Amino acid sequence: MSTTQSTHAIGTLKRLKILCISEIGWFDDATLMADVKAAGGMGVSQYQLSWPPLGDLHNDNAAGSSALIEAEGLDGKVHPILFDTGWNPAWMDRRFAEEGIDQRLQRGEIEALIISHEHFDHFWGIGSTLKHCPSLPVYIPEGFHDEGLEFIKQAGHTGPVVTVHPDQPIELFPGCAVAHFRMNTLLRVQGENVLYFNLADKGLAMVTGCGHGGVVNLLEYGQATFGKPIHAVYGGLHISPFGEWDAEHEKIIERLEDFHIARLGCNHCTGVKAVQHMMAVGLPVVRGTARHGSKTDLYLGNGDVLEV
Repeated sequence: MSTTQSTHAIGTLKRLKILCISEIGWFDDATLMADVKAAGGMGVSQYQLSWPPLGDLHNDNAAGSSALIEAEGLDGKVHPILFDTGWNPAWMDRRFAEEGIDQRLQRGEIEALIISHEHFDHFWGIGSTLKHCPSLPVYIPEGFHDEGLEFIKQAGHTGPVVTVHPDQPIELFPGCAVAHFRMNTLLRVQGENVLYFNLADKGLAMVTGCGHGGVVNLLEYGQATFGKPIHAVYGGLHISPFGEWDAEHEKIIERLEDFHIARLGCNHCTGVKAVQHMMAVGLPVVRGTARHGSKTDLYLGNGDVLEV
């Protein structure tokens, strides 16, 4: 990715707090892969899968990815935003209640919902969010399918839907920007939104859903676009989601060392094997507590918090 583009000034923040509501997309890989294979494989549209995208989705294997981000400006004002909205409504209702997200939505405290990308485990639980606050502004990446837009509408949304376009970062508030990355990935999903926060005297914090555009590309983009070093990372980095490993994966770990990241809050699709390799070379992975259904304490899990 080119690093010659002009930089964007996005203001400055005092601090950032990220609550992992849920980082479990699904509980069992084999069950997921069997369901996808039965629907025609990874090349079909996710809307052709056997799981219903609308209505009550009681799939015992389904969970979802979602985080609450609270960014405090230099003026002391705190901006709470929801990043992704999970998958299984039953699971998301439970996690929202356990963390008090449902009540915060009802009180109108949360400013926006940012959808990282259209994949089911980040997006199909949107009804669990909108039933508490139908007017919540929703930001989606360019490339959303008509089925996805209709899904938002049928979930009862009454607020604005804002599309983030490539090479046009949107400043959500001073110190925070959402940027679009071109990508085409499994189940015909296109485009991914990534958040960048500028922290006073520290540098950038990057928050990603899955990082399908390549974690190194996303980090390089942030540095080049906003003219700051990377201080912290949170979210899925899609390095080894199913335990795969080869020389190319080793190169990714080596490149991560070059960014001198101070806090690495990776989880979700990063993969246990990738995290183990990160720890082996001394990268500053933030450990979790393995609570609320999370499978490991190697990385931040459900109910864990990253503060920078």
